[in-house]
Amino acid sequence: MFQEKDFARLIQRTLLAGVFLSLFLIFAGLGLSIAGSPAGTGLLRAGVLALLLTPAARVVMLIYGYWRGGEKYFALASFVVLALLLVSLLV
Repeated sequence: MFQEKDFARLIQRTLLAGVFLSLFLIFAGLGLSIAGSPAGTGLLRAGVLALLLTPAARVVMLIYGYWRGGEKYFALASFVVLALLLVSLLV
């Protein structure tokens, strides 16, 4: 059975992974930009994008966790939130 502690750990690891990936990309991009490499700008943008996508990844993990835990109503509500995030990204 999927326990609440496992669910919380899943969300925590998703947020930490997003933040650390973003930090790595931003610092690497900053270092390359200071060194004069044109690749630094791309890494900076990728870092900011990773930081922006971290909440969406959290919502995806919420959908997974709620669905696996048998909380179909909360999974559906999280899916609606994800759909709204995607619509706001397109608009």
